[in-house]
Amino acid sequence: MVIQWYPGHMAKAKREVTEQLKKVDVVFELVDARIPFSSRNPMIDEVIQQKPRVVIFNKKDMTNLKEMEKWYAFFREKGAYPVAVDAKHGKGLKNVEAAAIEATR
Repeated sequence: MVIQWYPGHMAKAKREVTEQLKKVDVVFELVDARIPFSSRNPMIDEVIQQKPRVVIFNKKDMTNLKEMEKWYAFFREKGAYPVAVDAKHGKGLKNVEAAAIEATR
């Protein structure tokens, strides 16, 4: 007997996001700059596939710049446009728009 656990609301949300992506020019993925990989949705790559993507590293003020650069390289290799912000203090927010414009060129 195989027991699978995948809540219906998760499957529904995945279907809805996949359907809505047809209308989207660029995807904004928000991650915690302190734990960028752990704070990601594990299905994000599968769901958004080849859509242009801006990865927003929030809480940049709480992380090591050298470590963040390594993560920037990781996401650039995947074709994403990384940008760091400090949303609490409004820093770096203009860079998000610039990255989105670049991602859609």
